[in-house]
Amino acid sequence: MAGTVGAQAAWRSRACMDALIARTEADERRAGFGERVAANQRRVFQIAYGVLGNSADAEDVAQEAFLRAYQKFPSLREAEKFRAWVNRITFRLALNRQRGLRRRLTRETAWHAAGTGESVDGTRNAEERMLTERLRSEIAVLPEKLRRVLQLSIVDDMDATDVGEVLGIPAGTVRSRLHTARKLLLEAMK
Repeated sequence: MAGTVGAQAAWRSRACMDALIARTEADERRAGFGERVAANQRRVFQIAYGVLGNSADAEDVAQEAFLRAYQKFPSLREAEKFRAWVNRITFRLALNRQRGLRRRLTRETAWHAAGTGESVDGTRNAEERMLTERLRSEIAVLPEKLRRVLQLSIVDDMDATDVGEVLGIPAGTVRSRLHTARKLLLEAMK
């Protein structure tokens, strides 16, 4: 019986030690989270802004992305993949926000939607506005897979590898889709 009590005490102390080590490792990982946020803050905002086109919405999405990343940070197995991981979270949140905004706009009256469209920067001349609007409408009719690659590559100035990580596709596919999207836009803008 004395051997059983000693074994139980050793087991409890080992379990406590394991729990303490696990908690310490988790604390160390969370401590590195702040550094990762600082290193990726600008990129996360740029991704959100590239999708949404509105800095207030982009800031909201960036904050939500970092909050979700913080909550799930202990489950991230490879800390060096944090950048791609948080970029993917941001992109998905921005898409969800964009879909919500579109649904809301379609519920509004045509008069209100037309009124908000006129609040564009007044310093641009009419030709630039028309060309920009035409380009936006041509981009909007591209298939979504081409539109997303174009958006991340050009607007967010990401290379093919980063775009591939965000979208979960190979870099070669990104380059192919980007080429196709550009070709379609050039033909449409003639």
